[in-house]
Amino acid sequence: MQKKPSFNYWLQYLAVSGLAFLATALPVEISHRIACGFGTLTYWILSKRRKIALENIAQALGNSLPDKRKKEIARSAFQSAALSMMELFTVEKIKKEAQTRFALFGNEFLEEAFLKEQGVVLVISHLGSWEYLSFLPYFTKRPWSVVVKNIKNPYLDKAIDSMRRVMTVNPISKDSSVRAIFQELKAGHGVALLVDQWAGDEGLWVDFFDTKTSTTSIPARLSEKTGCALVSAYCLRTAPGHYEIHIEKPIKHDHTKSQ
Repeated sequence: MQKKPSFNYWLQYLAVSGLAFLATALPVEISHRIACGFGTLTYWILSKRRKIALENIAQALGNSLPDKRKKEIARSAFQSAALSMMELFTVEKIKKEAQTRFALFGNEFLEEAFLKEQGVVLVISHLGSWEYLSFLPYFTKRPWSVVVKNIKNPYLDKAIDSMRRVMTVNPISKDSSVRAIFQELKAGHGVALLVDQWAGDEGLWVDFFDTKTSTTSIPARLSEKTGCALVSAYCLRTAPGHYEIHIEKPIKHDHTKSQ
């Protein structure tokens, strides 16, 4: 028997809804400043998270940067997380002004990838304004899906799902994604996959800042199985409410080596 959502979930949903209303009512530039301030606040309040961030930066960069600069990087990471949430709240406002708020670079590479007519897997990471890569359907006029992890709070999960759909992207639940991904690729559509998350012992082990870590091999396996193209992309914040989407050349997969 499925448990009923707890009262805390309702409170979380109401809090997020209030923040979304506030972000929508205010000018985008002011919402941007508030989000940065909130990110700085969480940097100081969440001491355990701050410690983990600083330890990871120290492990990755060693003594190549002074401690002051490492703390600035960690604080910026907290601000970026807050901005990513704020950007979901303001998605409808941004969409109305998308032509003036976005610059798209490398779309010719994406069109080259779609010429194979076997679908495209967009290989992405939590870099910059990664949620706003969902504006690619708006700019490319092609159907896109993105594989997402369900949020435990069902009210928040539904709300964020609807925010993503404003960008005309189709969210696919990670829990039931395999069949849906194959269907989208078979139809010649695009599917975005985040690859910078821990993939467990069965993942692909690679060197990351001289440390072995596990990442997913799913994009490569999809390309091997379906012949779909692999394309990397990222979205950068250039100013409050302004963005650049960069698309890289398709990644060539040598099918002969995998046979």
